[in-house]
Amino acid sequence: MNISKKIAALAVAGAIVASGALVASSAQAAPLAGATLSITPLSGNVNTDVNFLNSLDINVTAPAGFQASGGTFVYQGGVEMGNISIARNAGMASTNGTSGLDGSLTHLDRVINPTNNFLSSKLLSQLTTPLATGTFELRSYYFASATAPNRATDPYAALTMTFDATTGAWAVFVPATATSVSLTAGTTANAGEVALAATVKNAAGTSTLTGVTGSITFNEGATPVGTVVVANGLASTTLTGVANGIHTYTATFAPTGSVYAGSTSGSASVTLGAITAPGSTGTTVTTAIPDTTAANILTLSGVTSSVPLGTATLQSGVLFASGNTFAVVTDTRQLDKAGWTLTGQISDFARTGGGQALSGSYLGWVPSVSGTATNSVAGATVAPAPVSANGLKTVSTWATGAPYIGGNVTNAAANLQLKAPTNTPNGAYTATLTVTLS
Repeated sequence: MNISKKIAALAVAGAIVASGALVASSAQAAPLAGATLSITPLSGNVNTDVNFLNSLDINVTAPAGFQASGGTFVYQGGVEMGNISIARNAGMASTNGTSGLDGSLTHLDRVINPTNNFLSSKLLSQLTTPLATGTFELRSYYFASATAPNRATDPYAALTMTFDATTGAWAVFVPATATSVSLTAGTTANAGEVALAATVKNAAGTSTLTGVTGSITFNEGATPVGTVVVANGLASTTLTGVANGIHTYTATFAPTGSVYAGSTSGSASVTLGAITAPGSTGTTVTTAIPDTTAANILTLSGVTSSVPLGTATLQSGVLFASGNTFAVVTDTRQLDKAGWTLTGQISDFARTGGGQALSGSYLGWVPSVSGTATNSVAGATVAPAPVSANGLKTVSTWATGAPYIGGNVTNAAANLQLKAPTNTPNGAYTATLTVTLS
């Protein structure tokens, strides 16, 4: 980062990705590709169940060479715990359903046969080896041999389930919904204070999960510095007595219950202190600002070191992403001094790994000001191209102010808005936003 006069550069990063999802599957001996096993009911209890299953369906038929017989078994930790049904074959009476062994899809239920042992012939509490509390697999096999079935190599469809050995309750396993956490760190008008704000979002980071319950723990390195209950997907805290220098934080979401999964944010840094004019320093990711208590000065501090825009999403014909950046202007000068101007200018976005860059003209902002200084004014909104010619590639006013009158601190904020063309290549992009106080 380069600073001249009072100049700070911060990294602005985002990603343009194609829609889609990666699905990870656990290693299994012989899973049947594309097979889905579904059952009713979805839950029960071995202490009250009359039957374990009321229906069983598999969405694919037995592959060639594995149409001699079939059966349903229970596995836990990769170990067979016992069968849950009697063996079925292609000649099974249609009054029990369809076996999947003759070109039909497997469908077994108790509507057509209330005592359908091909469906299930025992309760989970009657397995050869008792189940322990935890997850287990219900496997429905297609066998190559009716007399020598090989459960180590023959194909099957599987369904993950849960069991409580204490209560006897069982249920189809519902995986926790993945989450992500975004974190911002900034200074306040008070010396030695750091404001941290975390938002729990969906895995893609595109929307806030307002219904989550749990807590956010803020950490500096490996040290917890505060834990806050999540409300409407948000958690924030203000740290006091923080020493001058660079501080880097993360936020970890610990959910209540099993509906949502926990997650940890990327890091967010903030620098406490100030630089006096003239003066300069530089780094690629942070603002190094020496501490000063001298009167009659104009200083820039608390510049956000990195602004994650997150993953762009398709909105109204463009790839949209946004994030917030902050800065603090402190003015204790005499009234005969000239007013000040805070500006920003973005570089082009470099694509990680090389390739086509993304023009910085597609980034705009919406500035705002607050604080004790009553004579500071936010700059005009700059729309991303093509609404404006160059977006933030042109030096743009963030805020202006006259010398100290009744209050001397201006908290400048700006909502950065990226609107990239839909044909932008996939990838991660980084640009430098240079902030200048003059």
